Amino acid sequence: MRTSLFLPLMILALAAPVSAADLPSHEQVRALITDSQEWFLAQQQDDGSLMAGDQFKLGATALALEALLSGPQAVPVADPRIQKALAYVAKHQQDDGGIYDPNEGLENYITSLSLMIWSSVGDADAPTIDIEKAQNKLLGLQNVDEKDINFGGIGYGSKGPTHEDLNNTTYAVEALRRSGIPSDHPAMQRALKFVQRCQNRSESNDLPWAGNSNDGGAVYAPHESKAGGSWTDEEQQKAAAEKAAAENKLGSYGSMTYNLISTFIILDLPKDDPRLLAALNWAKKNYQFEVNPGMPEGQEMEGLLYYYQMMATTFDELDISAVNQGDWRADLFAQIDQRKIPAESGGVFWSNSVKRWAEAVPQIASAYMLKSLKRIDASLE
Repeated sequence: MRTSLFLPLMILALAAPVSAADLPSHEQVRALITDSQEWFLAQQQDDGSLMAGDQFKLGATALALEALLSGPQAVPVADPRIQKALAYVAKHQQDDGGIYDPNEGLENYITSLSLMIWSSVGDADAPTIDIEKAQNKLLGLQNVDEKDINFGGIGYGSKGPTHEDLNNTTYAVEALRRSGIPSDHPAMQRALKFVQRCQNRSESNDLPWAGNSNDGGAVYAPHESKAGGSWTDEEQQKAAAEKAAAENKLGSYGSMTYNLISTFIILDLPKDDPRLLAALNWAKKNYQFEVNPGMPEGQEMEGLLYYYQMMATTFDELDISAVNQGDWRADLFAQIDQRKIPAESGGVFWSNSVKRWAEAVPQIASAYMLKSLKRIDASLE
């Protein structure tokens, strides 16, 4: 669903001439969506999952399902292949309410995706999960220590890194909101405090490093940026972290900046809020498609496809089309179309050339691209 927004043009300069790339038609976008969904469903295994092998199997299936069930052109819930995939995910709900494979971890990601999926399914005749227990699982992952620099954030869960980060927090916040938790809920307001501490903006971030660049963009977590700057786990107590932060400049980068904006929108910030506008201004200044802007030299391709998805989500939600000298829908569609890989068995898929953050896994990369295509299609209406 898109929301309207009046944006000060002097700040954002978003009403510029459209891109030299041709704006795609609904027919072009929907044809690529169909080809992508055809490929996804052809990957189904006997157990209902949408991926062979064991690594990322449940997570990739949940990510793909969420994309397939999103509109426009959502695959019907009644489709037997969707029913089988839903049953595969649902059977992984654990006693603590989370939906995950203990051997795979990623408790927050998969539980969050599952809540999003079942929010889309609604009252349809489908395998079910216990929504309230899943919500409580996510709420239980939140850092509620007010003395901790990561207060309000949510991390992976018990498997993998335990510190909180913006990406995990965004997934959890979206899942909780879509499944009925209001934005004024105490947990959501705690999350907002964490999110603010991920923005390079000294007016709303009380950590000293925020004033070192003050560019409005976002970092991975209050103690770390994947684009440069961090301190060790042993220094994460507030006093030591603030001292280290004052000596470090944490670099903003594209995927996390769009993540930040998306979370602001989910938490119902006013559309002319200065925090949101500052992040959008960073996005405008760094508008590009060949790399994930802000990432260090040699790592520019890392997170590129997720960056595409979050860009599409942001601009569609804010009802923006023209950006600088381009139209994001034309520019992004051209990139997605250029990067597609025809499958021998039919349909198309995508894969990043670098392995970090699992973007070399076709199901994960293709889920990001399918979501991007659906945002383009929605924005064209």
